[in-house]
Amino acid sequence: MADLYEPDIGTAYYRTNDPLKNLRFRVRLKRVTSVSIVPQAQAENEGNLELQDFKEDQLQTDEEEQIFLWQQKIFGQREIELYQNPENCHNVMDKKYHDDVKKLLEKEVPSNRIFSYVDHDSFSHQDETLNFMTTSPKEKPTLLAKNMAHIRRRRIGGRQVKERERGIIPKINIIEPRPSEEMKAKNHVEAPPIQVMYIMADLSPKEQPTSEEHEYILCMLHIDANGVISVRPDFNRGRKAYIIETISLGRERYEYTIEHASKPMNRLEQDKELKMYREVYNRHKDFLQACVGQEFELPPPDVLRLVVYGEVEMAKNFEFDDIYLQFFVDLPKDWYAERHQQLSWVTQTCRTKSVKQESVAHFGFPFQVELFYKREFVKEEEKDLLPHFPVIYVEVLSLDSWQRYRTEGYTYFQLPGKPGTSVETSDCWRPAQKSVVSQLRRFFIGGSPELEFPTYTGIPSTFDGSHLSKFGFRTETTGSITMRFNTMLQSRLFMEKKSTKKSLGALLDNLGITSQQASVTSVIEAFKKARRKMLHARESATRDLLKDTRTT
Repeated sequence: MADLYEPDIGTAYYRTNDPLKNLRFRVRLKRVTSVSIVPQAQAENEGNLELQDFKEDQLQTDEEEQIFLWQQKIFGQREIELYQNPENCHNVMDKKYHDDVKKLLEKEVPSNRIFSYVDHDSFSHQDETLNFMTTSPKEKPTLLAKNMAHIRRRRIGGRQVKERERGIIPKINIIEPRPSEEMKAKNHVEAPPIQVMYIMADLSPKEQPTSEEHEYILCMLHIDANGVISVRPDFNRGRKAYIIETISLGRERYEYTIEHASKPMNRLEQDKELKMYREVYNRHKDFLQACVGQEFELPPPDVLRLVVYGEVEMAKNFEFDDIYLQFFVDLPKDWYAERHQQLSWVTQTCRTKSVKQESVAHFGFPFQVELFYKREFVKEEEKDLLPHFPVIYVEVLSLDSWQRYRTEGYTYFQLPGKPGTSVETSDCWRPAQKSVVSQLRRFFIGGSPELEFPTYTGIPSTFDGSHLSKFGFRTETTGSITMRFNTMLQSRLFMEKKSTKKSLGALLDNLGITSQQASVTSVIEAFKKARRKMLHARESATRDLLKDTRTT
């Protein structure tokens, strides 16, 4: 109940799509009493009855109500005195205000306390520092508030904005090493494209002339280009009235309320607006459907489409600098690609840099591949064989200043068999010769042993035997390659997944790709990781043993 009763002095935000001309709000201002209207000595000496009569006589009950439209200008007493004199009017807006005040004085002399400042008036954000957080007369704005009041602007405009919209870039240097105070105030904070309106109250004593120090802000309204309305303070909506205490000698006290007074929509108008929104949304939906098409392109029946968006991220710990990669996709049996599909690539030459005691070459080389899989007639003896996903074979080379290249390593990546994003790192090796002559030839004149068929790195697609032996082939470990794969699988059988409640494994089984493929791949990866850990532990144990032997 306290939240419903106590006033909300913070800023409230609303969003609207209606025209701003329909916005109306009602402000009521009531003078309650003066803080020091009853002297203490008189209250102590006289009786209660006489004191009560004195209070009733002195209590001021003057009340004023005003309904405002958005950007409606209502003049205050100080503005009427200012603009009725033609000598005070210097620009077009001042002359317009002079004509309005002149017409207003012909009818009657206004005596209203509530008035407004609109968007094109000189009153702006920089005057908000006069609105203190407490009612103490000793309160002073902070240094930050003073500086921010000078650099905040209400709206944008001018030649710079038009040039920016046309794409014109200024020729002057946008970085100023020694900016002036004027430049700070002009460029420090970007001006928000908003419109503002202030509801003010002239609470100057009747026996004194009006002045700006007796003008108080009752409400501030901001509306930006997105239709967001900010109101400070918020509408009362049944809460307790707001209180203003003047700083004059009498210390008078006022209460005021702010209510939303826009005309509500009747049932017929609401139905009409809802129907209009539905038509707009349906037209937008038809437009998007016309742009996209009636349906997405689907592969032929019983065909799996594999789309991979890959990226060569980096290469690590190779012997020489200026590295580049040559890689291609090898298609196993039952896989095919369209004629325009590129299946081989060559990256740019990349220099390495030291990162945590490792030489790293960042490539960022993207590639895309779209492949199709369709299992043809399968023999009975080949029914239990696992189909293979396509493999990317990579050859790493280096180029020196004499345009001599060396083979730095070979490796391969198997394209992922499941959709999603994956990052894989593969270690490289190169053929090695133990003779000193071959090492000198590699260092001085370039060139090194190469593989005639890069598919020898993995399991060749043409291999049909049960055992593949590479015994006696000497290799040397080099660096590693990291690639990122974004994989998508598409098939017409996937559309039946919801209706038949089939799992992804069952759908792949129908296409000839069994779910055992993923489990076999995971077992192989786990074996590789365990082997790396075992080799690392063996090397550490060997080093420790050598140290103990030397110590002994």
